[in-house]
Amino acid sequence: MLSRIVHYLVEYGRLLILLVDIIIVAVMSVLVIFTTLIVMRDLSHVWSYEQATIAELQITINDIFMLIVFAEIVRSVIVGRRRPEMYLVGIAEVGFVIAIREIIASVILGTKNDLILSSLASLIMAIVLMIIYKWILPHREPVHITRKHVKT
Repeated sequence: MLSRIVHYLVEYGRLLILLVDIIIVAVMSVLVIFTTLIVMRDLSHVWSYEQATIAELQITINDIFMLIVFAEIVRSVIVGRRRPEMYLVGIAEVGFVIAIREIIASVILGTKNDLILSSLASLIMAIVLMIIYKWILPHREPVHITRKHVKT
């Protein structure tokens, strides 16, 4: 009796996780579409003027990096469905992209302290990614889904 309850709770949990993943992919996909439209508008606005201001360039670069972050979130959710340990990789990659965006924003604004902090953050994220790819993921066995794993 207890094993049946545990089984149903596990299946309910998997269903909830699937539902959350579907919602995340749907919302991020909509955000990717809207962000793409905004980036195209910003780029045409920047190119239409002889000289773009630093603020306009920063907004455009920020929008491009947001597009990358949204796409990375979608990719990590999809990949995480196959290999759950890849959620950690997706989070680290998004953190790395955000740190690089901060470096570019610091260079554009000319803030030395922010540049040092964001460079340090990107270095830390690069080290985390190297540790994950070099020492954690190679020791994991690949997940092979066979007919016996799929309930029909």
